[in-house]
Amino acid sequence: MYIVLVSWFALQITGDIASVGRVLICWQLLALAVGPFVGPLIDRSRRRRMFLTGEMIHGAGVGLLAVVAWSWSPEQTPIILLYATACFISVGSLLSYPSSQALIQLAGAQALMRSVSVGIFSSQIGNIVGAASAGLCLGLLGVTGGLTVCAASSFAAAGFARFVDDEEAIPPRRGFHAADLITGLRAIVTTPRLRLAGLALLLAYASAHTSNALLAGFARYELKLASSLYGWLAAMYSGGGLVGSLALAWLWVTASETLLIGAGSVLLAAATAAFSTSRSFAEALLWQGFIGLSFMMIRAGSDVMILKAAPNRVVGRVRSNVDAAIAMVAVTIYLLPGLLQGVPARHVFLGFAGLFACASCGIVWLLRRRSD
Repeated sequence: MYIVLVSWFALQITGDIASVGRVLICWQLLALAVGPFVGPLIDRSRRRRMFLTGEMIHGAGVGLLAVVAWSWSPEQTPIILLYATACFISVGSLLSYPSSQALIQLAGAQALMRSVSVGIFSSQIGNIVGAASAGLCLGLLGVTGGLTVCAASSFAAAGFARFVDDEEAIPPRRGFHAADLITGLRAIVTTPRLRLAGLALLLAYASAHTSNALLAGFARYELKLASSLYGWLAAMYSGGGLVGSLALAWLWVTASETLLIGAGSVLLAAATAAFSTSRSFAEALLWQGFIGLSFMMIRAGSDVMILKAAPNRVVGRVRSNVDAAIAMVAVTIYLLPGLLQGVPARHVFLGFAGLFACASCGIVWLLRRRSD
């Protein structure tokens, strides 16, 4: 919900597609600069406490942005305030997401594929409701109302976290050591399954960040859509993932993480290429759903592979280092619209489809090599 709202908010203020990327890049810069230091903090703390703290920070940041939008009015809000609140909000995300992965690993240790797929299914429902609600709120309540609802969702997530039992995962009390910073990186470098899963996640999240950076401009200037329809188009990314995660939750016994990663990589490249040719809302909706489905396949397979290969005591550090690598890719993606001024969004999507095709070939080759 926050991504849809802040993307449209940035377009309202500046009218420039590149401004969306400049706001969303704040999270990536913090993940790149601070993320590796957050991992050891999460692994040395109660995961429930870290998740709760992260969501409270996230909700406070979104609420602050709502107050700013109400005080200044959306059209007169200085863009610098969006950058400042985006940085504050990002701190919360850096704490809550790796913590949630560690909690899922603890809760679903006996059936990781089912646990991960049901977890993704739940998050896809939230994404669909959030993106669609953001579009409706933009039309009915404006940016201020939408941000208020979004902040309330983060506070509700923090409240639910109080019911999670992680007593068995209380970490030992010890001081900070420099070696903690590189433990997660060493685990990724020396473990083939973690390397493969990390590369697959780079591809999947490159697709997600491409959609975040370009979809608002594609919907507004290429397809001439209203804000409410843009919300549904953004929600369809999660709609495809919802269908896939629901199917995977039923077929978890026979599903293979390597099959999900390979098939998802190929589908991602093909669906992105088809999406770039969309001329109507219905076409874009269809291919956006397939892109979301492929993202879910790669993410589910990669998450399971990581949680199987990484001990719980280092999950926070492994995920934080993977997120830092994803952030490096995302920073490049969010800067591209500013560097490619005048290039239609559909052409940029087509270029990314070619890059995704090359990456998927590399991932399939690695999977076959590992199988051999």
